[in-house]
Amino acid sequence: MNPTLVTVNTHSDNGPSRAVNVPLFIPNLDEVRALAMRLHKDAQPYQGRAWGWEVTYEPEVTESDAEVEVADGKGGFVTETMPLWMAASFTIGESGVWFFSLLWENGVDQPPVEFLDDRNVIAA
Repeated sequence: MNPTLVTVNTHSDNGPSRAVNVPLFIPNLDEVRALAMRLHKDAQPYQGRAWGWEVTYEPEVTESDAEVEVADGKGGFVTETMPLWMAASFTIGESGVWFFSLLWENGVDQPPVEFLDDRNVIAA
């Protein structure tokens, strides 16, 4: 991995923020995808670090009778029982700096949908 530059906005409690360019290591996306697929194959929740970045994997959740808190229209919530499905997901990085995610929104046996947030990465 070679370092690349990203633009980061600094936040000061006593003055204005400013943008600075900092070197950052961004992993090869093919290697990231391979890690995501290994975690997806294991289908177990995972939280850790890879290439210096935080990584999270959550397997698909399917429940026929889940208890879900829903808004009651009066500023509160009521518990309802309904089917629940949440797609498997993988994330790495920090939103606004560099972030990559995979979401198996079409089912665990279908290719995942990818999202890459690299808008602050400066092109070489």
